[in-house]
Amino acid sequence: MLKRILTIASVSVIASYLYAKLLEKRSYKSFLYEIMIRATKMKQPFEKKANAQKALEFVKEQTQGEYEGTNYNFDNAVYTKKIHNVTNYIVNDKEDRQQKVVIYIHGGAWFQDPLPYHFEYIDTLATAFDAKVIMPIYPKIPHATYKETFELLEEIYRRELEQKVSSERVVIMGDSAGGQITLSFAQYLKTVNMSQPSDIVMISPVLDGTFSHPEVYNYEKIDPMLGVEGSKYLISLWAGELSLTDWRVSPIYGSFNGLGKITISIGTKETLYPDAVKLSQVLNAQGIHHNFIPGYQLFHIHPIFPIPERAQFINKLKKIID
Repeated sequence: MLKRILTIASVSVIASYLYAKLLEKRSYKSFLYEIMIRATKMKQPFEKKANAQKALEFVKEQTQGEYEGTNYNFDNAVYTKKIHNVTNYIVNDKEDRQQKVVIYIHGGAWFQDPLPYHFEYIDTLATAFDAKVIMPIYPKIPHATYKETFELLEEIYRRELEQKVSSERVVIMGDSAGGQITLSFAQYLKTVNMSQPSDIVMISPVLDGTFSHPEVYNYEKIDPMLGVEGSKYLISLWAGELSLTDWRVSPIYGSFNGLGKITISIGTKETLYPDAVKLSQVLNAQGIHHNFIPGYQLFHIHPIFPIPERAQFINKLKKIID
Protein backbone atom coordinates (compact mmCIF):
# COMPACT_ATOMS: atom_id res chain seq x y z
CA MET A 1 0.00 0.00 0.00
CA LEU A 2 2.77 2.45 0.95
CA LYS A 3 4.62 1.67 -2.25
CA ARG A 4 1.48 2.35 -4.27
CA ILE A 5 0.90 5.67 -2.49
CA LEU A 6 4.50 6.72 -3.12
CA THR A 7 4.21 5.75 -6.77
CA ILE A 8 1.01 7.76 -7.22
CA ALA A 9 2.59 10.74 -5.43
CA SER A 10 5.69 10.56 -7.62
CA VAL A 11 3.62 10.38 -10.79
CA SER A 12 1.53 13.36 -9.63
CA VAL A 13 4.64 15.45 -8.95
CA ILE A 14 6.16 14.59 -12.32
CA ALA A 15 2.88 15.31 -14.13
CA SER A 16 2.44 18.68 -12.41
CA TYR A 17 6.08 19.57 -13.09
CA LEU A 18 5.70 18.81 -16.80
CA TYR A 19 2.41 20.72 -16.89
CA ALA A 20 4.03 23.83 -15.40
CA LYS A 21 7.21 23.67 -17.45
CA LEU A 22 5.94 22.47 -20.83
CA LEU A 23 2.35 23.69 -21.07
CA GLU A 24 2.32 26.82 -18.91
CA LYS A 25 6.01 27.54 -19.56
CA ARG A 26 6.75 28.85 -16.09
CA SER A 27 8.76 27.74 -13.10
CA TYR A 28 7.56 24.82 -11.03
CA LYS A 29 8.08 26.91 -7.92
CA SER A 30 5.57 29.49 -9.18
CA PHE A 31 3.14 26.62 -9.80
CA LEU A 32 3.56 25.47 -6.19
CA TYR A 33 3.08 29.01 -4.87
CA GLU A 34 -0.15 29.28 -6.82
CA ILE A 35 -1.35 26.05 -5.20
CA MET A 36 -0.47 27.53 -1.80
CA ILE A 37 -2.34 30.75 -2.60
CA ARG A 38 -5.44 28.80 -3.59
CA ALA A 39 -5.19 26.44 -0.62
CA THR A 40 -4.96 29.30 1.89
CA LYS A 41 -7.96 31.06 0.29
CA MET A 42 -6.19 34.39 -0.15
CA LYS A 43 -8.90 35.36 -2.64
CA GLN A 44 -11.78 34.98 -0.19
CA PRO A 45 -11.75 38.55 1.28
CA PHE A 46 -12.06 40.00 -2.23
CA GLU A 47 -14.80 37.83 -3.67
CA LYS A 48 -17.73 39.49 -1.88
CA LYS A 49 -18.35 42.80 -0.12
CA ALA A 50 -19.34 40.96 3.07
CA ASN A 51 -16.05 39.06 3.00
CA ALA A 52 -14.11 42.30 2.61
CA GLN A 53 -16.00 43.88 5.50
CA LYS A 54 -15.21 40.88 7.69
CA ALA A 55 -11.51 40.96 6.77
CA LEU A 56 -11.34 44.69 7.42
CA GLU A 57 -13.00 44.30 10.81
CA PHE A 58 -10.49 41.57 11.71
CA VAL A 59 -7.38 43.73 11.17
CA LYS A 60 -8.54 47.29 11.83
CA GLU A 61 -7.38 47.41 15.45
CA GLN A 62 -3.96 46.14 14.42
CA THR A 63 -3.57 48.73 11.65
CA GLN A 64 -4.83 51.62 13.78
CA GLY A 65 -1.89 51.72 16.15
CA GLU A 66 1.85 51.81 15.66
CA TYR A 67 3.21 49.15 13.33
CA GLU A 68 4.50 46.23 15.39
CA GLY A 69 7.47 45.50 13.15
CA THR A 70 8.80 42.52 11.24
CA ASN A 71 10.85 39.46 12.14
CA TYR A 72 12.52 39.44 8.73
CA ASN A 73 16.32 39.32 8.96
CA PHE A 74 17.64 41.85 6.44
CA ASP A 75 20.84 41.23 4.49
CA ASN A 76 21.33 44.98 4.18
CA ALA A 77 21.57 47.57 6.93
CA VAL A 78 18.12 48.79 7.93
CA TYR A 79 16.61 51.32 10.30
CA THR A 80 13.19 52.84 10.88
CA LYS A 81 12.26 56.49 10.90
CA LYS A 82 9.04 58.25 11.81
CA ILE A 83 7.63 60.70 9.25
CA HIS A 84 4.16 62.13 9.89
CA ASN A 85 4.04 59.71 12.81
CA VAL A 86 4.32 56.81 10.36
CA THR A 87 7.01 54.12 10.51
CA ASN A 88 9.26 54.02 7.46
CA TYR A 89 11.70 51.18 6.78
CA ILE A 90 14.92 52.47 5.23
CA VAL A 91 17.20 49.84 3.75
CA ASN A 92 20.81 50.19 2.54
CA ASP A 93 21.14 53.93 3.13
CA LYS A 94 24.73 54.88 2.27
CA GLU A 95 24.13 58.61 2.80
CA ASP A 96 25.37 59.19 -0.73
CA ARG A 97 23.57 61.72 -2.93
CA GLN A 98 24.53 59.68 -5.99
CA GLN A 99 22.84 56.55 -4.65
CA LYS A 100 19.62 55.52 -6.34
CA VAL A 101 16.54 55.90 -4.12
CA VAL A 102 13.50 53.62 -4.40
CA ILE A 103 10.34 54.71 -2.62
CA TYR A 104 8.41 51.47 -2.35
CA ILE A 105 4.65 51.45 -1.70
CA HIS A 106 3.55 48.02 -0.55
CA GLY A 107 0.28 46.38 -1.50
CA GLY A 108 -2.42 45.07 0.79
CA ALA A 109 -5.73 46.25 -0.66
CA TRP A 110 -5.49 49.57 1.22
CA PHE A 111 -6.28 47.86 4.54
CA GLN A 112 -3.43 45.42 5.22
CA ASP A 113 0.11 46.01 6.41
CA PRO A 114 2.94 44.46 4.38
CA LEU A 115 3.41 40.74 3.93
CA PRO A 116 6.70 39.13 5.03
CA TYR A 117 7.44 38.80 1.30
CA HIS A 118 7.46 42.58 0.96
CA PHE A 119 10.41 42.92 3.33
CA GLU A 120 12.34 40.24 1.49
CA TYR A 121 11.54 41.95 -1.79
CA ILE A 122 12.75 45.42 -0.77
CA ASP A 123 15.91 43.84 0.66
CA THR A 124 16.43 42.13 -2.71
CA LEU A 125 15.83 45.43 -4.54
CA ALA A 126 18.35 47.22 -2.33
CA THR A 127 20.98 44.63 -3.21
CA ALA A 128 20.17 44.38 -6.92
CA PHE A 129 20.29 48.15 -7.49
CA ASP A 130 22.61 49.08 -4.61
CA ALA A 131 19.76 51.45 -3.79
CA LYS A 132 18.41 53.12 -0.72
CA VAL A 133 14.90 51.73 -0.37
CA ILE A 134 12.24 53.51 1.67
CA MET A 135 9.04 51.62 2.49
CA PRO A 136 6.46 53.56 4.51
CA ILE A 137 3.83 51.65 6.47
CA TYR A 138 1.26 54.16 5.26
CA PRO A 139 -2.13 54.74 6.98
CA LYS A 140 -4.79 52.17 6.11
CA ILE A 141 -8.55 52.17 5.77
CA PRO A 142 -10.84 52.54 7.68
CA HIS A 143 -8.62 54.95 9.64
CA ALA A 144 -7.52 57.04 6.65
CA THR A 145 -8.07 57.68 2.96
CA TYR A 146 -5.79 58.54 0.05
CA LYS A 147 -5.22 62.04 1.51
CA GLU A 148 -3.01 61.04 4.42
CA THR A 149 -0.84 58.81 2.24
CA PHE A 150 -0.38 61.49 -0.42
CA GLU A 151 0.70 63.92 2.31
CA LEU A 152 3.11 61.34 3.70
CA LEU A 153 4.60 60.48 0.31
CA GLU A 154 4.97 64.14 -0.61
CA GLU A 155 6.95 64.73 2.58
CA ILE A 156 9.17 61.68 1.98
CA TYR A 157 9.80 62.77 -1.60
CA ARG A 158 10.45 66.38 -0.63
CA ARG A 159 12.97 65.34 2.04
CA GLU A 160 14.93 63.30 -0.47
CA LEU A 161 15.09 66.24 -2.88
CA GLU A 162 16.08 68.61 -0.07
CA GLN A 163 19.07 66.34 0.59
CA LYS A 164 20.24 67.29 -2.91
CA VAL A 165 19.21 63.95 -4.36
CA SER A 166 18.27 64.50 -7.99
CA SER A 167 14.76 63.35 -8.86
CA GLU A 168 16.43 61.58 -11.79
CA ARG A 169 17.86 59.14 -9.24
CA VAL A 170 14.49 58.45 -7.59
CA VAL A 171 12.23 55.53 -8.49
CA ILE A 172 8.68 55.20 -7.18
CA MET A 173 7.51 51.60 -7.17
CA GLY A 174 4.56 49.71 -5.75
CA ASP A 175 2.50 46.56 -6.03
CA SER A 176 -1.28 46.04 -6.20
CA ALA A 177 -2.90 48.84 -4.17
CA GLY A 178 0.61 50.25 -3.89
CA GLY A 179 0.82 50.23 -7.68
CA GLN A 180 -2.34 52.31 -7.82
CA ILE A 181 -0.91 54.74 -5.28
CA THR A 182 2.37 54.88 -7.22
CA LEU A 183 0.83 56.12 -10.46
CA SER A 184 -1.74 58.37 -8.78
CA PHE A 185 1.01 59.98 -6.67
CA ALA A 186 3.17 60.59 -9.75
CA GLN A 187 0.18 62.35 -11.32
CA TYR A 188 -0.30 64.30 -8.09
CA LEU A 189 3.31 65.54 -8.18
CA LYS A 190 2.47 67.49 -11.33
CA THR A 191 -0.33 69.34 -9.52
CA VAL A 192 2.08 70.58 -6.83
CA ASN A 193 4.81 71.46 -9.37
CA MET A 194 7.32 68.92 -8.08
CA SER A 195 9.76 67.20 -10.41
CA GLN A 196 9.01 63.69 -11.58
CA PRO A 197 10.92 60.58 -10.51
CA SER A 198 13.02 58.92 -13.18
CA ASP A 199 10.85 55.80 -13.14
CA ILE A 200 7.35 54.79 -12.11
CA VAL A 201 7.20 51.02 -11.66
CA MET A 202 3.89 49.28 -11.06
CA ILE A 203 3.54 45.61 -10.19
CA SER A 204 -0.01 44.30 -10.69
CA PRO A 205 -1.53 47.77 -10.18
CA VAL A 206 -5.18 48.57 -9.57
CA LEU A 207 -5.73 51.11 -12.33
CA ASP A 208 -9.51 51.44 -12.45
CA GLY A 209 -11.43 51.25 -9.18
CA THR A 210 -14.73 50.94 -11.04
CA PHE A 211 -13.65 47.50 -12.32
CA SER A 212 -15.81 48.24 -15.35
CA HIS A 213 -13.67 46.69 -18.08
CA PRO A 214 -15.86 44.04 -19.77
CA GLU A 215 -13.13 41.39 -19.48
CA VAL A 216 -12.42 41.64 -15.73
CA TYR A 217 -14.97 39.00 -14.76
CA ASN A 218 -13.49 36.50 -17.20
CA TYR A 219 -10.07 37.01 -15.65
CA GLU A 220 -11.50 36.95 -12.13
CA LYS A 221 -12.47 33.31 -12.73
CA ILE A 222 -8.84 32.26 -13.18
CA ASP A 223 -7.29 34.67 -10.67
CA PRO A 224 -6.24 32.80 -7.50
CA MET A 225 -5.88 35.92 -5.37
CA LEU A 226 -8.18 38.84 -6.29
CA GLY A 227 -11.91 39.30 -6.80
CA VAL A 228 -13.91 42.28 -8.01
CA GLU A 229 -16.70 42.91 -5.51
CA GLY A 230 -14.58 43.01 -2.36
CA SER A 231 -11.81 45.00 -4.03
CA LYS A 232 -14.29 47.60 -5.26
CA TYR A 233 -15.70 48.01 -1.76
CA LEU A 234 -12.24 48.48 -0.25
CA ILE A 235 -11.10 51.05 -2.81
CA SER A 236 -14.34 52.98 -2.28
CA LEU A 237 -13.29 53.46 1.35
CA TRP A 238 -9.82 54.55 0.22
CA ALA A 239 -11.44 57.11 -2.11
CA GLY A 240 -13.24 58.89 0.72
CA GLU A 241 -15.30 61.67 -0.83
CA LEU A 242 -13.90 61.10 -4.32
CA SER A 243 -15.57 59.39 -7.25
CA LEU A 244 -14.06 56.07 -8.28
CA THR A 245 -13.27 57.69 -11.63
CA ASP A 246 -11.07 60.33 -10.00
CA TRP A 247 -7.42 59.89 -11.01
CA ARG A 248 -6.33 60.01 -7.37
CA VAL A 249 -8.15 56.68 -6.97
CA SER A 250 -8.18 55.30 -10.52
CA PRO A 251 -5.07 56.62 -12.27
CA ILE A 252 -6.13 55.31 -15.67
CA TYR A 253 -8.47 58.33 -15.82
CA GLY A 254 -5.60 60.78 -15.25
CA SER A 255 -3.05 62.47 -17.49
CA PHE A 256 0.14 60.68 -18.50
CA ASN A 257 1.97 63.54 -20.15
CA GLY A 258 5.12 64.67 -18.41
CA LEU A 259 5.41 61.68 -16.08
CA GLY A 260 8.53 59.66 -15.34
CA LYS A 261 9.18 56.52 -17.38
CA ILE A 262 6.38 54.02 -16.78
CA THR A 263 6.84 50.28 -16.34
CA ILE A 264 3.92 47.88 -15.87
CA SER A 265 4.32 44.29 -14.67
CA ILE A 266 1.23 42.10 -14.72
CA GLY A 267 0.38 38.40 -14.68
CA THR A 268 -1.93 36.95 -17.30
CA LYS A 269 -3.94 35.17 -14.57
CA GLU A 270 -4.99 38.45 -12.98
CA THR A 271 -8.33 40.19 -12.66
CA LEU A 272 -6.30 43.36 -13.23
CA TYR A 273 -4.77 42.18 -16.51
CA PRO A 274 -7.34 43.78 -18.87
CA ASP A 275 -6.86 47.24 -17.35
CA ALA A 276 -3.07 46.90 -17.50
CA VAL A 277 -3.34 46.10 -21.21
CA LYS A 278 -5.74 49.02 -21.64
CA LEU A 279 -3.28 51.42 -20.00
CA SER A 280 -0.51 50.18 -22.29
CA GLN A 281 -2.78 50.77 -25.29
CA VAL A 282 -3.63 54.29 -24.08
CA LEU A 283 0.05 55.11 -23.65
CA ASN A 284 0.82 53.74 -27.11
CA ALA A 285 -1.98 55.81 -28.63
CA GLN A 286 -0.54 58.92 -26.99
CA GLY A 287 2.97 58.12 -28.16
CA ILE A 288 4.26 57.71 -24.60
CA HIS A 289 7.16 55.28 -24.28
CA HIS A 290 6.72 52.71 -21.54
CA ASN A 291 7.61 49.14 -20.66
CA PHE A 292 5.06 46.35 -20.39
CA ILE A 293 6.26 43.14 -18.71
CA PRO A 294 3.68 40.33 -18.83
CA GLY A 295 4.03 37.30 -16.59
CA TYR A 296 2.61 34.48 -18.66
CA GLN A 297 0.37 32.13 -16.63
CA LEU A 298 1.41 34.01 -13.48
CA PHE A 299 -0.62 35.36 -10.61
CA HIS A 300 -1.10 38.67 -8.82
CA ILE A 301 2.09 40.38 -7.55
CA HIS A 302 4.16 37.36 -8.57
CA PRO A 303 7.53 39.25 -8.49
CA ILE A 304 7.06 39.79 -4.74
CA PHE A 305 7.32 36.05 -4.11
CA PRO A 306 10.66 34.17 -3.98
CA ILE A 307 10.24 32.42 -7.31
CA PRO A 308 12.56 32.38 -10.35
CA GLU A 309 10.29 34.88 -12.11
CA ARG A 310 11.23 37.45 -9.46
CA ALA A 311 14.88 37.33 -10.56
CA GLN A 312 13.79 37.51 -14.20
CA PHE A 313 11.70 40.59 -13.46
CA ILE A 314 14.50 42.32 -11.57
CA ASN A 315 16.96 41.60 -14.39
CA LYS A 316 14.56 43.22 -16.86
CA LEU A 317 14.06 46.13 -14.49
CA LYS A 318 17.81 46.68 -14.19
CA LYS A 319 18.01 47.17 -17.95
CA ILE A 320 15.13 49.65 -17.81
CA ILE A 321 16.24 51.67 -14.80
CA ASP A 322 20.02 51.48 -15.12
